[in-house]
Amino acid sequence: MIQALLFDLDGTLLDSRDAVVDAVAFTAEQYAPGHFSREELLARFGESFDDFLAAVATAAGVPDKKEVLQRYFAYVREHHEEHVKLFPFVREGLEKLKAAGFTMAIVTNKQREFTLAGLEMAGIEHLFEAIVTVDDVSRGKPSAEPVQKALGALSKRPEQAMMIGDSRYDVLAAVGAGVQSVVLEWYGQEKWPYASPDYRYADFETFVTEMLAAKAQGGK
Repeated sequence: MIQALLFDLDGTLLDSRDAVVDAVAFTAEQYAPGHFSREELLARFGESFDDFLAAVATAAGVPDKKEVLQRYFAYVREHHEEHVKLFPFVREGLEKLKAAGFTMAIVTNKQREFTLAGLEMAGIEHLFEAIVTVDDVSRGKPSAEPVQKALGALSKRPEQAMMIGDSRYDVLAAVGAGVQSVVLEWYGQEKWPYASPDYRYADFETFVTEMLAAKAQGGK
């Protein structure tokens, strides 16, 4: 039975895809004008930001990606409120899952500073027993390391956990760690030839309803 739920943040709990893409587009345009189209940035949504920074730095011929990162940070801080809009039923659904006995964690490719600020502004930080960000691992998703770190923090085995995200990076990380994967298709259904989730849901309420039903049935 699934005991632990590991949630991605942007595009999964927070309706922030456009805000994140705006931030990376602004940053990329400062250093490599015209090199990254918005379509390409949308396709890369969910990627480890370290990997994206390296791509921008390489395209721009900038030897130190820290300079690129600082420009990105400045933009995000200025527009942070745009990044913390919850999808429908997320707060209520998380509260129901926690009340039902699920252990929950955040596993995100976002930086810790913005992760903590976003969770606090959204009013859901108290619902999670562990938070793993890109700053806490050597490689972000699609590496399995963030998922494995969350499992360790929660003292759960892979078969006891489920990774819930919105991108192929979440699915690949789940597969690598040996946990089940769920994709929330807030932005429409996507098909990836090399990453197939175990379950797909169009919205959070349907996911929560099925998890609560499975929990109740397993407890009988």
